[in-house]
Order: sequence, then C-alpha cells, then structure tokens
Amino acid sequence: MRFFFVVCISLCVLVSCGRMQNTRSDVSSRIAVVLGPANTTWYIRLRQIVDQATIRHPNINWTVRNARDIDEQIGMLTAFKYEQFDAIIIMPLESFRLVPIAEDIYYSGTPTIILSRRLASPNYTALITGDNFGGGVNAARLLGERLDGAGNIVVLRSTIGSPVDAGRFNGFFETLQLEFPDMRIVGQGDAGVTRATGLSVMNSLLAEHSNITAVYAQDDEAALGALAAINNSGRRDIRYITGFGGTRAVFDFLMDDTSIFLASMSYFPSMGADAVEMAVSIVMGMEVPKETIISSQIIGDWNLRGYWDIAY
Repeated sequence: MRFFFVVCISLCVLVSCGRMQNTRSDVSSRIAVVLGPANTTWYIRLRQIVDQATIRHPNINWTVRNARDIDEQIGMLTAFKYEQFDAIIIMPLESFRLVPIAEDIYYSGTPTIILSRRLASPNYTALITGDNFGGGVNAARLLGERLDGAGNIVVLRSTIGSPVDAGRFNGFFETLQLEFPDMRIVGQGDAGVTRATGLSVMNSLLAEHSNITAVYAQDDEAALGALAAINNSGRRDIRYITGFGGTRAVFDFLMDDTSIFLASMSYFPSMGADAVEMAVSIVMGMEVPKETIISSQIIGDWNLRGYWDIAY
C-alpha cells in the first residue's frame, strides 16, 4: 500500500509539472504587439516581418496592431493592460508620453519588450533597437573622409524630439566637432520620414544656403525627397548625400555612378522578428538581455549586394 501511495503521488507530481511547463507555451499564452502606423516602407516591412515571425509560433495567441498616432497607441495599450496578456511588444511612437502606460503594464507584472525606439524610462523587461548614435558617427566619418575634412553640411532631421532623431543627430554632430572641426553644419530642418517632407525641407535649405557641400539625411525616404529637390534645382555644389535606413529605392541610386547618393547608414526591420522571438522566450520562462543594440552598417556601392535580400 505504501509503495502504491508513493507511486500515485509521484505520478500526480509529474502530471502537475507537465501541466505547469506547458501552460506558457500552449494556445492559452497570449502576446500582443503594438506598432506604429504602416505609412512608410520601413514600418510596412516591419509589420510583414512581425507577421511572418508570429506564424512560426502557432501555439501562441497573437494580437498585432498598428496605431495611427500616439493617442491611439496609448488607448490600445490601456485596453491591453486589462486583457491578461503574457507579454506585450511595444514600438513607442513617443518615448515620453508613452511612459505612464508602459510602466503601468510593466509594474502590473506583464513583461514589456520595447522595439526600435527607446522608452524614456528604464522600467521595461527588454529593449531591442538599432544603434542610431553609431549611425550618426558612421555618416560623419564617411563624409569627413570623402570631403577631406572640410565643407558645409545641411542636416535633414527625423522628427526632432524623438530618441531616434537625437541619437542620429548627436552621433553626427559630436563626431564632426571632435574629428572634423572644419566641417560645419550650416543648416538643418525636420524632414520627418517621408519623401514629401524631405523635398520640402531641402527646397527651403537650398534657398537659404548658396554653398552646400553635402547633405546628411537621417532617413532614406527623406533623403530621396532631398535628392529630387537637388536634381530639380540644377545645383552643382552638392557633392554627396547620405541616408539612413536601407531601402531598395536608395540601393538603386547607390548603383548609379552618376548619382550623388553616397551611402545609407542602415539597420533593418528584421529586428521585428527578433522582438517576437524574445517575447516567446520570456513567456517560456527564459532569460533575455535587458538591452540588445543592433549595429548600424554603412552601405554603399561597394557592399550593397550583400544587403539586398534584407533591404525593404
């Protein structure tokens, strides 16, 4: 009887443990993903990559949403806070305004994975983002070398006030000050992340400055708009333009020997898949790094074929 009793208890423990181990990986596990608007090539490709990555985990119940603006994103996250998700991936549209709800979710016990843009708070489970500061450093050094350390630069910022913009601008500006003091930023404007804004801002900068040596655009789409403005103006003083992102449209110009498009400082929306895998690992009880920073690559005509398959 005693042996039978011990065997029964052991079997019960094994069954119980099995159930406990499976609760985090079966269909009852729920993960939400809240992204930004699908209004640029980078964001559209990010959503595609996230969707593809979630398909690889059919035992997870996924909810993936695109927010049109920060107010809608806050509303989505506020609702999701009470829906008992096992983890939430967040791509902050505004790093400061999103802090209260992101922290509420984190302190409620739901793991939060911050994607692409930093949150203005250290209170999250994990962060995965690109090296925006390093991309700015790379652009400054590339232009400094090509221009022999001298020239007038205009900068097309990417949503001034955002952490992405701050990193890309500060890396560029600080590197010029330290390593290329004869290269001056003579003008700048907020070109956002679209061709239309890049075109408009570059037209204004062309009217304001008669001598521009190079353009540092902090987004590929804005860079393409700026390039159109330069070509339309007939100006011949501008020797180079650099972008940031990694679009196939930019790659076409990089392959053109007659184009002034020199390079793109790039990291790719493939990080969306990394965030999905990170969320699954967390739900399964595995440890993940607090911060994962994806390095920025300089992509020019000399190496772009190696990046063609992951361009967007």
